[in-house]
Amino acid sequence: MKNRNLWIVGLAVTLGLAVPVKAFAQAACAPPWQAGMAVSVGQMASFPLSGTQHNWTALQVETQAAPDWQPPNVPALWSDAGVCAGTGGGGSCTVKPGAPTGLTASGVTQSGVTLSWTAPSAPSGCSLTGFTILQNGAAIGTTASTSFNVTGLAASTSFTFTVEASDAAGLSVPSTSVAVTTQAGTGGTGGGTCAAAWSAATTYHAGDTASLDGTNYRANFFTQNQSPATNNGGAGTGQPWTSTGSCSFCTTIAAAPGKPTASGTTFNSTQLTWPAVTPPANCSITGYTVLKNGSPVGTATGTSFTVSGLTAQSTFNFTVKANDGAGASAASPAVSVTTPACSGSQCNAAAVTFAAYKDVTLSADFNTGLQRSAVTGTVQPVTAAMPNQTLIWSFATGTCDQETWAGISPAMEAINVQAFVNAGKKYILSTGGAAGSFDCASGQGLINFINRYNSPNLVGIDYDIELGQSQQVIDNLINATKAAMQAFPNLRFTFTIQSFGTLAANPITGASAGTTVVREINRLGLTGNFAINLLTFDYGATTPSTCVVVNGACDMAQSAIQAAQALNQQSGIPFSHIGVTMMIGRADTQDEITTLQDIDTVNAFVLANGMPVSFFWAFDRDNPGPGGSSSNGNGAATLSYTREYMSSLHTP
Repeated sequence: MKNRNLWIVGLAVTLGLAVPVKAFAQAACAPPWQAGMAVSVGQMASFPLSGTQHNWTALQVETQAAPDWQPPNVPALWSDAGVCAGTGGGGSCTVKPGAPTGLTASGVTQSGVTLSWTAPSAPSGCSLTGFTILQNGAAIGTTASTSFNVTGLAASTSFTFTVEASDAAGLSVPSTSVAVTTQAGTGGTGGGTCAAAWSAATTYHAGDTASLDGTNYRANFFTQNQSPATNNGGAGTGQPWTSTGSCSFCTTIAAAPGKPTASGTTFNSTQLTWPAVTPPANCSITGYTVLKNGSPVGTATGTSFTVSGLTAQSTFNFTVKANDGAGASAASPAVSVTTPACSGSQCNAAAVTFAAYKDVTLSADFNTGLQRSAVTGTVQPVTAAMPNQTLIWSFATGTCDQETWAGISPAMEAINVQAFVNAGKKYILSTGGAAGSFDCASGQGLINFINRYNSPNLVGIDYDIELGQSQQVIDNLINATKAAMQAFPNLRFTFTIQSFGTLAANPITGASAGTTVVREINRLGLTGNFAINLLTFDYGATTPSTCVVVNGACDMAQSAIQAAQALNQQSGIPFSHIGVTMMIGRADTQDEITTLQDIDTVNAFVLANGMPVSFFWAFDRDNPGPGGSSSNGNGAATLSYTREYMSSLHTP
């Protein structure tokens, strides 16, 4: 590595500046950096780096330094001027403070909440410099007081907040979290009035606001000619702008839609359509909210919506509201729908969840985190490509406190929540996978993880356990699930494990941790809405000890059925807690091919035995091609497997 100090001296000499060499060899420490301090260009402050006190030179103006924008963390704001000697007012504080206590929430509205807490005592030689507020684990603001007003939240949504204290030595660990669920909204998506439009020619300072393309932004520090659309991030990212939410110049609420019509009504669903609403001047229709008996059940960007999960032989009244930037319209006239009785295997289908796994990175927009798919031959938002209702987001790895989605941050992945809600689609969060592991050492940690992605459209949590995880990790997940079940009674938790496909062998032995999973679920007494989900493919060698062999190949349907039967017989797990996942088309084990007829056979068994889940890997493979991650390998037509599942399970 080149000597930075000699480079700076050489540059200064080239520019004709007088540089005292000893200034870069143990210069006196400048006054210490403090959160909240005002900073001018060229100002010096001291702050430790790798345990040694350094001087730092300010590169930009800050009217109020954020607590977690300490000099080593933001090279866009500070330049390292080298090691310094003596206290000089700096270096005297070397201990981070304790966590704030007593965090509470009050004044909860549709879009905001007031947080309050008790400050910790400052360590010896230190003074508290401020507090950082975190929403679902991401910093959203700072304050010098012990209260903070959070704004710009989505209605009817759960959030988790924590607070960190700071002194000159750095940030504390987070406080104990507080969970908040905002009040129900009217369905509008205005998000407030737009600030003055951003201009490349305008100079902005910390705290200034501007709007661009329907979003308000707040300047983090001095900036000019840096578009907020492409240069924004939270505290500590070094970006000059922070998004504060959507905004609109629209001031007129739209007219109510016309009366919807219902068609294709089954014992548990109906299809609604309605006339499009003409937007008022300066406005656009951002979507429609569908209400069942006066309560919202979903939103749509178009003029149709499938309502599912209805009760057989019941009458419901449906209305629709139009949303624009000013809010939600009055409700449309109501249409009354009476569902018929269910009969035969259809009655069992009401309890079955059908979903396809989706690699969230495949075709993703890595600038935003939006999930996309090229399954139809054109890259588009995955919600637009889905004929089915539910998708499994795969995979979150790491821990429930610091998960990652194969390099996509939690904040970026979370933008898909609203995308799925807007499209009327449901989703399951899947963790682990064949190439990663997921651990959660506490119930609160799992609750926090779920809250980051929570909405009424979240229907389940999946633990894909394939890497021989230790008993401790498995016990952590089971115990955390017990706590999360109390907080989220409507979610189903699935434990996905490898299996063999024959009654001749225990289906949960082999290279996986499945044996431990089943044993510990029984030992720890897990009850409630859970399922052991068997991966019924990639059995390895085609032998009677691994699968049902017919004509020299694994019969994929009968092998899946025997895997479920063996688990039931050998461990006592009832079929009501067993699910199966097939790999559509040609599996990684090349002589294993799952046909459309296999899907019909397996799902008939699922319905007959009241099994709760029937999944497949993977949505992006549901098109013809040579196989792999993005085609099925056996020539079946695009989305034919997805539609076969929907047909054979009588479910969307």
